[in-house]
Amino acid sequence: MRTKSFAGALAIIACAAFAVPSSAYDGLPAAVRAWLTERPEIVFVGQASYPPFEFLDERTGEYTGMSVELIRWIATEYGFSAVFKPMPFEAAQSAVLQGEADALTGLFKSDARSLRFDFSTPVFSVPASIYTRNDGSNIRSAADLNGKRIAAQRGDYAIEHLASAGITLEWVFADDFGEAIDLVATGAADAIIGDEQTVRYYLRSRELEDRIHSSSGPLYAGADCMAVAKGDAFLLAVLDAGIERAKSTGTLETIYRKWTGSSLSEPTEREPLSRGAKMAILVASIAAIFSFATTFRTRSIVDSATRTLKNELEGLKTKNDGLTAANARLRLDLEERSRLEEDKRRIDAEAAARRVEELTRCAIAKALDTTASSE
Repeated sequence: MRTKSFAGALAIIACAAFAVPSSAYDGLPAAVRAWLTERPEIVFVGQASYPPFEFLDERTGEYTGMSVELIRWIATEYGFSAVFKPMPFEAAQSAVLQGEADALTGLFKSDARSLRFDFSTPVFSVPASIYTRNDGSNIRSAADLNGKRIAAQRGDYAIEHLASAGITLEWVFADDFGEAIDLVATGAADAIIGDEQTVRYYLRSRELEDRIHSSSGPLYAGADCMAVAKGDAFLLAVLDAGIERAKSTGTLETIYRKWTGSSLSEPTEREPLSRGAKMAILVASIAAIFSFATTFRTRSIVDSATRTLKNELEGLKTKNDGLTAANARLRLDLEERSRLEEDKRRIDAEAAARRVEELTRCAIAKALDTTASSE
């Protein structure tokens, strides 16, 4: 289901970066458009229970949500059929890596995941906070999670984030956020690191807002992207073009407002902050003041690093231009070699034919001489 040719990947990367699109309407390079016409069906896997982004509606049985609506719109715009296979989050990631599906409807981008996946342009920003029971819990920051039982869906980015922070805790795993929230509500877990839009959806729909609340500010904001297996540059180019078109036409804004009631550019809804959270904000503000002073003193270092990075990027572009030119020369050389080999085969065939004809004439003459002598 995915492109595995290294040469093909190089070609599409060069086209996506420098080629003129085949159509001002669809924004796709000619090579990508040609690839897409041969693949009328693209299989997407997503979470079965990740509202409002992607989920199976319990009432209608329909697979729906913001990400699903966006992909269906892109499929209509670019003339392919989007097939959806909802499943648990960890299984969805494995399906793409094993070639059983083409793309993930949504996955937070991270350095570790980038070793296995290529990510589209970010679609949504998803803050994640700590949620606990309303029973006087003292969990108000990531440091307070040490030694606690934390609920999480298998394969969630929160696991990677807290591991990198060096926090020691006990994970209580679930297949999705709905199950993880139930673990907190029943006391089987002390807290959950929850994606804000999704946790709020569950708390409202299950009438748990008086039992579970956000006890911290956001620990991070996940960049929710579509994702493909590493090296699937053709499909990634289609998804990026579709996301950009959805943004430029206002379609993405319309979808987001429909499902959340707010704009993509507006901050997401927040609960009133607890006393502990307010204290954490005060400490963070003081730290920010000292950080600003340090940043001011090191600005020249940052500027120098920026110039160095810019020069390196320009060097990479120059090398890429050289690679594109070299590929073009190689193609011409191969075509010329093929033509010369064809000419050689034709000349050899003609020489062989003439040789056969000459040998035939000699044989006939000899036979005639032998007949005349015998007479």
